[in-house]
Amino acid sequence: MIFQFFSGKKQQEGIKDDVVLTAKSKIAIGKEVSLKIENNSESIITIPVSCPKNPLTVERYVNGEWILKETEIDPQLCTQIELIEIAPKEDYTVGYGQWSWSLFDEEGRYRISLNTNIEEAEKTYTHEFNIVPPSLLKIFWTEAFYRPIFNTLVFLISILPDSNLGWGIILLTLIIKLILLGPNHKALRAQRQMQKVQPQLDALKIKYKDDSQRLAKETMELWKKYKVSPMSSCLPILIQFPILIALFYVVRDGLDTISPELLYGTLKTFNLQGVNPNFLGIIDLTKINIIVLPIIVGGLQFIQMKLTLAKTKTNKPVKKGEINPMPMMSNMMQYFMPIMIAVFTASLPAAVGFYWGTSTLFGIGQQVVVNRSKD
Repeated sequence: MIFQFFSGKKQQEGIKDDVVLTAKSKIAIGKEVSLKIENNSESIITIPVSCPKNPLTVERYVNGEWILKETEIDPQLCTQIELIEIAPKEDYTVGYGQWSWSLFDEEGRYRISLNTNIEEAEKTYTHEFNIVPPSLLKIFWTEAFYRPIFNTLVFLISILPDSNLGWGIILLTLIIKLILLGPNHKALRAQRQMQKVQPQLDALKIKYKDDSQRLAKETMELWKKYKVSPMSSCLPILIQFPILIALFYVVRDGLDTISPELLYGTLKTFNLQGVNPNFLGIIDLTKINIIVLPIIVGGLQFIQMKLTLAKTKTNKPVKKGEINPMPMMSNMMQYFMPIMIAVFTASLPAAVGFYWGTSTLFGIGQQVVVNRSKD
């Protein structure tokens, strides 16, 4: 930088083309392709409507030459597509959505070209990238979790009278919760038992704070005495994680952006564009809701945390003058978690928060049952 300053070449750094096209260098088959167009010129870039054909020019490199690739989507989707104008010093991302599945269905080298007028001169800008096969881990994840949950949700929506996404999410969440009812109930009971012995564990930490070996031994003896273990409450929850994460991604990605090739058998004929995203005519689950839904979901999460962290009676309180860190941590979790969930809900499509709220409501009922049980 110092050399360039004194040599007078400082301004050469960072010089960009009038138009810059960028995309991921490698995109797995089945993933949506998107292209960012950055307008660094003083002219307005206009991209005309080509729907139902794909936008811009797409080519695939085959046997030493570029071969043009074109595809079409359902013309009914074209009503939502308008002329694109990119103002100077602005950028725009072209998402290929439904076009992706036919245009980029083979691995290889691809090129997207933009023809436009810059300062009354016609110019062409291109960007090359590679379509690669998905990894083995990705294939396992898709076939074992993502695809089954996606198909289950589509099936439930297809049998509903108005193909409503909201009711489909509710039914899917209930089905998964019922399937995992046993492991989840066992985890909640184990968590409850750990809470009962927690005051004694805290007392041991204070008593043997300078003797880690004795603390570990006494802790193991206490767990053995009351027949509890941290793993007994964690393991069933860990088993659920892949299913919950898969459901989260299905809901977050949106049905109309997922490849129809992931559908099973007769479901391939189901029109994903016909899914009704409005729940009770109140909320559009495909859009972000920044006020009502986050408050509801955050409130439900607060109730669940309140029930989960409910105090249990003990005959061995911490000695007077000694600090017990557990109540402070519990209070932080009780308020921090709902706020965090509410913020996430406000930043994602409403369908994600809707799923989380439904799942939390079911969890509240299950927690009430566990708290009232005598064990």
